[in-house]
Amino acid sequence: MGTWKRALFWIAYVVSGICFVLTILAFVVGFFHHMHDTGGIKSVIKILETPITGFIQLTNGFIQKSVMEVVLLSIVSYVLPTFFCIVTHYIRKNRRQALEEEE
Repeated sequence: MGTWKRALFWIAYVVSGICFVLTILAFVVGFFHHMHDTGGIKSVIKILETPITGFIQLTNGFIQKSVMEVVLLSIVSYVLPTFFCIVTHYIRKNRRQALEEEE
């Protein structure tokens, strides 16, 4: 793998790791805000949408709920953290295989 590809991979990995941590924090905050809601599935949906709505509230309305912004926030809140988890699994798997081959 080339140097540029490797650098872009690690940059994407670090950015997705940051997005993963922020999404987990948003889920925790959403859980505490909506934990006493009695809507059942509505509470779960509110918790799952907290990363998007929380970021919109954080920017004081600068980012609104337009379609493009919600798609971008969905990518940052759900796709990148998923990428982080999958890539972390494969990095660990490859490292384990490399250590087994050395022995």
